[in-house]
Amino acid sequence: MDEDWWPDMMRGLAREDPWGEEMVTVAEMRGYDDAIVPGQRILWSALVTTEDLASLDGELRAFNHEVESTGRPGPESPGQLKPRFHVSAYHEGRRIECEPLILGWTQANQTALVLDPGFAMTYGLMPRAGPNGAQHWDDPAAPQTDIAIVDEPSLYDSQRVSGARARISRGHLQDYLTLRGMHLIQVYYEYRSAFQDDAAEQLLGAKDRVCEDLRGRSVDVSRYRDGGYVTQVWGARVIAGPGDMPVTADTLEREGLVWPGLSGPVTRDVARKARMHDWVYVRDTVLAIYEDRPGFSVHPESGAVSFKGQWSVGHCERVGRDVIRVELKKLYEGTPHRVIRHWHAHAIQPTPAVTGPKARQARNIASRAKALVQALTKVGELLAELNDRLELPELSGADLVGLDREFLEYNGWWMGPFVKQVARHAPIDMGRDAFLERCLDLDKLTVEALAERHLRRMVQKIGEKRDRVKDLRGLKLLDRIACLAQVATDAGFSLSDAGAEIVHRFHEDARSRRPLNHLFVISDLRQLKGHRKEIEAGAITGLERLGMDERGVTGGWGPALDALYDGAINDLETLCKTLADAVAIIHEGG
Repeated sequence: MDEDWWPDMMRGLAREDPWGEEMVTVAEMRGYDDAIVPGQRILWSALVTTEDLASLDGELRAFNHEVESTGRPGPESPGQLKPRFHVSAYHEGRRIECEPLILGWTQANQTALVLDPGFAMTYGLMPRAGPNGAQHWDDPAAPQTDIAIVDEPSLYDSQRVSGARARISRGHLQDYLTLRGMHLIQVYYEYRSAFQDDAAEQLLGAKDRVCEDLRGRSVDVSRYRDGGYVTQVWGARVIAGPGDMPVTADTLEREGLVWPGLSGPVTRDVARKARMHDWVYVRDTVLAIYEDRPGFSVHPESGAVSFKGQWSVGHCERVGRDVIRVELKKLYEGTPHRVIRHWHAHAIQPTPAVTGPKARQARNIASRAKALVQALTKVGELLAELNDRLELPELSGADLVGLDREFLEYNGWWMGPFVKQVARHAPIDMGRDAFLERCLDLDKLTVEALAERHLRRMVQKIGEKRDRVKDLRGLKLLDRIACLAQVATDAGFSLSDAGAEIVHRFHEDARSRRPLNHLFVISDLRQLKGHRKEIEAGAITGLERLGMDERGVTGGWGPALDALYDGAINDLETLCKTLADAVAIIHEGG
């Protein structure tokens, strides 16, 4: 049997290139739905010293295909137990114990896969529970997620194996192998069956079974009693060895990074000599990994980012709709390599379209969110003033809309309830689902926070309970107040003593009044998130209400979101003027 011989049913295993993937599979339990007997794969990884690997002289079949451990102790073990894990090789009467990268054990037909704590500790990785019982390991300071992903335990039941894998970032693996001075091997066992296999038939000939020990694996091929073929293979393969240290010894200091608009690579030494206001430009998508993450602070207006006082990217300024310019010198000062590389990954050429006067005048998501918050806060204050003029129990603006000016001025306008979410970056090419998700965030800020009980009492006070509003909720109650205030200001009526006439005129002309149209669009689009079958038609209807059509979102739903923000801001600012005029009329009437 040649060293490169494989049965047809295992060609997939032969062609695998584990190191060719960004996330390298380092342990796996897999079941196959083969035609004759269910197939199975067992795969583990281990660290081997250069000396031990050389001593095997290529005889990799010497490795056992399992992670061995001391197991569960008996009653005679007090004071003697030393728990340990190893993958062993047996060669020329010598046993070589290797360190598994993924620990494992079996109990009640379940096999657990556990990331080696030494690896996790080396890079300061923190576990995070993922869907379906998987455990994800992240570097929270980078931030970098999913450096390692370990699935829930595999279950063996009735000859079938539920799939489970452990995967680790190739860059971190390479770095770890170099730090440890080790080689990474995979040990495996695979069992497959098939009715047709030309390679197996040619190998067997007149025989019923052939067993061969090759240098890299042992092979057992046999005929199945009812026809077809069964193959088992036990083996090992070298995946990688010491080399670069892409995590621990970043090449940034030696090679630098080439920034669009600048000549030559930039290292820390080069950046240190840069002048003030030597800018580089990045898309605000750079903020995505920082927004709403524990420990990170994002200043929406400038685009600056900091992490728990350990590092910061400051001296930033938003330019145009979705660009941030950052001072090169400050970006490199005390900032980790991984952070500089992340910002560089979002760098763009500073063309006139980016830096010109027209671009600088364009609204960005932060300026839109700020204007929205300010207008909504003012609406709350004017409603509170109207409430006082109607001689109702005293309320604050925060009681009515959930935003308190004093708090926002002290802590920052983006620190109010549900505000950070609407100030997050919004790429021009955002998808429809992301657009609808933002509508949900906008609804929480502008609609859900409205105090239904207080607004209903105001409406009833104006109309002396003639206006039937029992079934109206927050937004419709605010809309009713806006309409009544508009009727009052148009006619010069006071909301405090002409309620009956105001309500009468409102109902005569109700259809022509839609002062809060964009807030209703937000509310309607937000509800689509829970009705998947209605999304297509509902989203198109929403576009039409914004004065757009499908052609306007062919490059993404960012323009629709801009129109929604701008429309909502205009609605609220118009409402502020209407309420202010209505309150002034009451005040003038004494």
